[in-house]
Amino acid sequence: MNKRILLGIDASMSPATQQALYVVGEFLQQATPLLRLVLLNVIPLPSVASPSFGLYAGQLQSLSVTPEQRTQAEDVLRKARTALQKQGVSSEQIEISIRVGLPAEEIVRTARELQVDFIVIGSRGNSLGQRIRRFLAGSTSRKVLQMASCPVMIVVHPIPATSSKAAHPANLVKWYEEAITRYLQEHSSTLTVFTPLEVAQTFAPSQKQTPRRKEIAAAALALEQLAREGVLCRHEVKGELRYIND
Repeated sequence: MNKRILLGIDASMSPATQQALYVVGEFLQQATPLLRLVLLNVIPLPSVASPSFGLYAGQLQSLSVTPEQRTQAEDVLRKARTALQKQGVSSEQIEISIRVGLPAEEIVRTARELQVDFIVIGSRGNSLGQRIRRFLAGSTSRKVLQMASCPVMIVVHPIPATSSKAAHPANLVKWYEEAITRYLQEHSSTLTVFTPLEVAQTFAPSQKQTPRRKEIAAAALALEQLAREGVLCRHEVKGELRYIND
């Protein structure tokens, strides 16, 4: 019997969604070919901000989806499928679905209707603006976690480490070790896949856009040290070393 994973894809293909795609792609490469992945995009309908005649606050208006919204949904799902195929995932393993409504409710409803075994969803992070939006409207990932009857994995995009220390630490390897360890402590329930390049880019001590070979080499040494300590698991996929916190 085929098993299914449902992955929520947002319209903007946010960094969190890209991270979730990467994590799921890594998993599918090592899983049975019978495992199927459902890529779901929910076209949200607006809700009423304040009560009006005949409507309760938050009740959905009966508005139809525009051709532009449907085209955007199809485009983002096509991009997600392409990203997975570039990771080596077979097109036969990928299904796509477009729903209309409240994102959290539609994700849970689709998972139930398709009898998926697992839901994966990206979390947009913890910046001030994101915390305010979650306070006002609630977090989609949190709602899915509360409503779903199957296991849910929430993938968080790594947040660059900030520190009052000097922009050029004396021990760059130690810097990356501490940054990765701090991230894992803050996201202990999140499955994360690291590569030296991604670590050098994400946890850079300065605001440099492109890490040099020195930073990438230091990140690789930091990952190796954490793997030796049992904090990360070391895997080689198609000649590239990757480190996972499982």
